[in-house]
Amino acid sequence: MGYIISNCKGVKQVKENKYYIMFFAILIGYIGYKLFLPNGFEHISTDQLADMLNNPDHKEAYYVDVREPHEFNAGHIREMNNVPLSQLENNYELIPKDKTIVIICQSGKRSLQAAKTLKDLGYQDIINVKGGMLDWEGAVTK
Repeated sequence: MGYIISNCKGVKQVKENKYYIMFFAILIGYIGYKLFLPNGFEHISTDQLADMLNNPDHKEAYYVDVREPHEFNAGHIREMNNVPLSQLENNYELIPKDKTIVIICQSGKRSLQAAKTLKDLGYQDIINVKGGMLDWEGAVTK
């Protein structure tokens, strides 16, 4: 009998605190959404990038390497256009808005920043290359 009474108290407490429980459930859901869902753009691997570049339709995209010029000149993917992240906000008009934009950097961190910046500037079709040049196993041009 004592178990039933204490169990009823627990149910009563849950009912009294349902708004707090709902608030925390929504908060946890929102944090999970922000952390785990895409930020309005696609993420691909360097293998997927290689597949894109080997596709005859790859010219439908505009490829951007956001590393600094000295990094780009040390070795880059032939199809990439260098628009350094440090100059992106001043030179974003060099990047067409009517094409898919594929962005790479050294490790994937700067390209993610660039993708967010371009999204904020009104670009719609953006692809971030995860792992960057560190993961790239294809040919590079110097």
